[in-house]
Amino acid sequence: MSIVKSFVVATLSAAALLSATASLASKPDTFPSGRSHFGAASTSEQATKVVDVRNTKYINLVCGETVTFRNGDQSFSWRFDVVNHRTVDARKVAPAGFMTEPLMVYVRPNAYERN
Repeated sequence: MSIVKSFVVATLSAAALLSATASLASKPDTFPSGRSHFGAASTSEQATKVVDVRNTKYINLVCGETVTFRNGDQSFSWRFDVVNHRTVDARKVAPAGFMTEPLMVYVRPNAYERN
């Protein structure tokens, strides 16, 4: 009986692990809490830079900086707090349909971060 019980427990554990993995794979750019790995939406008042997405291919930022992106009369602002200071394609944080071309955001550590 203990072999059957062990098999059932192992099967249920594997099913739970697969379910959790599938859930994480469907949203690879967010933490389990739903927060983005790339930072958060912000306000234009907090922006240190304004970028016209029609004329820009890349920007360099310090982690924690806020940028307002403009495309014609549309705009949005984003504060970049990037996990491991990875390069981010701004389309990942832009509202749907805001931009079609890649705009790479290179994020370096700020002076107050360790390592």
